[in-house]
Amino acid sequence: MDSKVSEHFGKSPFLAFYDDETSKLEIIRVSGKHGGGQQTMAEILLDSGADILICSNIGPRAMDLLRGRVYVLTGAAGDLKGVLQSFKEKSL
Repeated sequence: MDSKVSEHFGKSPFLAFYDDETSKLEIIRVSGKHGGGQQTMAEILLDSGADILICSNIGPRAMDLLRGRVYVLTGAAGDLKGVLQSFKEKSL
């Protein structure tokens, strides 16, 4: 929970999945195309079934892929705990 939100979604080494119904948090290491993987981060996110993405910044290609499929909130900064708290308080 003390991990900082990555400044660029496509280059993040981790994704954090939070279920607001169960309060379960799962952090997984990912290797998107920028890290030598086969899929882009947007493709990995779509495959996960997530319906909201909270990130600091996101590139136009990833945004185009997610548009209409995942609700994207940008501008998040700081640690994961603070970002989740801001989301819960609807202050992002």
